[in-house]
Amino acid sequence: MNTLPTSRDPAAQLSFFHLSVFEAMMKLKSVTLAANELELPQSSLSRNLHTLREHFNDQLFIRTRNGMIPTSVAQSIAKGVEEALRIYRTGLCERRQFDPAESERNFRIAASDLGQYYMMPLVRRHSIDVAPDVSFTAVPIGRTLISDLESGAADVAIGSYPNLYANVKEQTLFREEYVCILPRAMVPSGILTLSDFKAMDHLVVDGRHYSHGHQEAEQRILDTIDAKRVRMVSESFMVTALIAEMSDLILTIPRSAARVVRSPHMTIVAPPLDLPVIEVKQYWHERFHHDAGNMWLSSLISDCRTDHMNEYRQAGATAAGSEVPTTMSAALPQHDLLPAAA
Repeated sequence: MNTLPTSRDPAAQLSFFHLSVFEAMMKLKSVTLAANELELPQSSLSRNLHTLREHFNDQLFIRTRNGMIPTSVAQSIAKGVEEALRIYRTGLCERRQFDPAESERNFRIAASDLGQYYMMPLVRRHSIDVAPDVSFTAVPIGRTLISDLESGAADVAIGSYPNLYANVKEQTLFREEYVCILPRAMVPSGILTLSDFKAMDHLVVDGRHYSHGHQEAEQRILDTIDAKRVRMVSESFMVTALIAEMSDLILTIPRSAARVVRSPHMTIVAPPLDLPVIEVKQYWHERFHHDAGNMWLSSLISDCRTDHMNEYRQAGATAAGSEVPTTMSAALPQHDLLPAAA
């Protein structure tokens, strides 16, 4: 015999809330007290109790001088209701909760070497007091980024990837411009002209290993200078910046990467050509949009951006005798969560 509720038997379609009404009545034996505990009007509790009575075809609770006493049917189903509510509360409700103070979860953050450089220390700084046992693993950005986000191999990705799609959500963290790093003696006036830029030997970061934004910037640089002026190519922002510090080459990179250059013999100037401003975002898959841990991580990263912007400005004012204004476009508000464009 099929005892499962069907669409033709609406009274049999009980919710967990109906079971909570039953639980409260078993415990308190009073419609008034049960309604107060569940923060319901008595009329609403009575309607839910009526649904229970119709489903079990029994009064369930009989009014006596000692309160609403459970019937034998109510007593026989009490353990089953208790078990169903236990499964619901521990197996379904608690799974959605995330307590950073108690969690030992490891979060995987996909980012380039540059993203790891400026974000991982901030994530640690912002979490050390509120989530002392939570850990973070930096993973490289690969060709399977969407699959990594979808599968949970990466909880979040940081960078500029406008071509992400397939249920990937995003939040803009900040925007930053490109700067040029070169020996101070090569630009004594602090102003780099386009003719000087074309005449210099260049160190270039291979854009194939980075986001669409850097690929566009690299292409504009290569379109501007003679191919013979490209003296060295590297695949890493951070390593390239350190190489530039020890060379006579000019390097054009995002401002954040220039923070590693400390030599007083180097300077940072504005590029003499129009280059894209990079929108740095965090990305996560819609599958985990309501995962409590991932929601906490996204909020944590969003909180880190203020510190990054302050360090960005401070580094711009001191690193390698910067000659370029240290402006960073304001980040979008935290609630601006949009699905990535297809």
